[in-house]
Amino acid sequence: MRRPIRFDDSIPQLIASLKAAYSGDLAAADPIVIRDFEGRLGVILEIPTADLDHLNSAVAESLGPYARPEAAIRGRDAAGASRIVEEAQTAPVLKIDGVNLRLLDRRIVGVDWMAPPVIEPGAIPRIAFVSIKGGVGRSTALSIAATHLAQAGLRVLTVDLDLEAPGLGATLLKPEELPTYGVVDWLVENGLSGTDGTFRADCIGRSSLLDGISVVPAFGSQTLAHPADALAKIARASLEDMRDGVKIPVRVQLLEMIENFEATGDYDVVLIDGRAGLHETTATPVLGLGAKVLLFGINEPQTFQGYAFLLAHIRDRIPDGADWEEKAWFVQAKADPGDAEVAKERFNALWNIKEGPLTKPERLGPDDLELVWADNDAPAPLPKEPVPVLRILNDDRYRSFNPVANRVQLDERLVRSTFGELLDWLDEQMDLAK
Repeated sequence: MRRPIRFDDSIPQLIASLKAAYSGDLAAADPIVIRDFEGRLGVILEIPTADLDHLNSAVAESLGPYARPEAAIRGRDAAGASRIVEEAQTAPVLKIDGVNLRLLDRRIVGVDWMAPPVIEPGAIPRIAFVSIKGGVGRSTALSIAATHLAQAGLRVLTVDLDLEAPGLGATLLKPEELPTYGVVDWLVENGLSGTDGTFRADCIGRSSLLDGISVVPAFGSQTLAHPADALAKIARASLEDMRDGVKIPVRVQLLEMIENFEATGDYDVVLIDGRAGLHETTATPVLGLGAKVLLFGINEPQTFQGYAFLLAHIRDRIPDGADWEEKAWFVQAKADPGDAEVAKERFNALWNIKEGPLTKPERLGPDDLELVWADNDAPAPLPKEPVPVLRILNDDRYRSFNPVANRVQLDERLVRSTFGELLDWLDEQMDLAK
């Protein structure tokens, strides 16, 4: 009995069946592969019409349920093919079994992960705090960063995009300082009643911890007063808006929201707290804001597996993904003094992984540094140079972080002993005097 085709096998199996059934040069046929919402595959090929029936039969037999039910293989002159060909000009190029193909990956969810990263910075610096897993001290580090920058005289806007496990509002604001609305309300209202200057002001809380810290929480006081509506708001906040007949994805809505706050001229830097994991809402702080991205993790296998998935997707599945890497830094959270070199090696190995999760760190050997010439006679890039891995030390004094109630946790000497490398990085990025 033949083993069934699975998702990971489907595209290689498609190429293998096409190579076996097509007598011409498959690479010259310029394959464009379309994967639909369920994972079924279709292909646009520049081949004679007379070859289509034979190839459709071969692919249907080979792929089974993973073949598009009707006419999986179509020519360039098929109805709608010209639109697909035009769309594919910016699609990622994959090399499967020696054949270059362009992949159009259709999704109902996860669409924001397919958009090219925003490389250009915003009007003011933006720094995103992101993690694969929760509980690694990401939001604590953002709060420490906000107080450090405010102490240096900067006007800091913090934005909580962790809509399902929010924390910045409760961490940086007293209950009476919580604004009326938050990010969830913005996403709901901007497609309905609108978001004018008054509404914007009603989304901002001023922290009494330090002058210069403003907070846009995930939820405002109105949601706390009507908690039964919180889940209903979250469901609607995750939807695309329609504007003049055009769908506006969540990442664009959030970028416009942050630009709206920046346009007031009231802030010098924006710190964004992203949701943990690889959910679609995480795509915005990682890719959609032009932010410098701090990737938090602890020295455990789950961290490296999750980031291997993320970095491979960015590098191999979206246009200009490699350019994004220059905007990202790893932060080892809850670090022990004795594991510095091993952890650094593991984090830096992620930048050079080609496919599959990393199981153990590998040192570069002489063979890894040989120049390999590509088809265009340009030298292939060498492995990415190691970048500093920022370390935040494991400190029980920050296991429970509540600076509103315990101001000692903001003591400069205490903060620097634990978060010193992060603070030095912030000073460098913001060009602050030592």
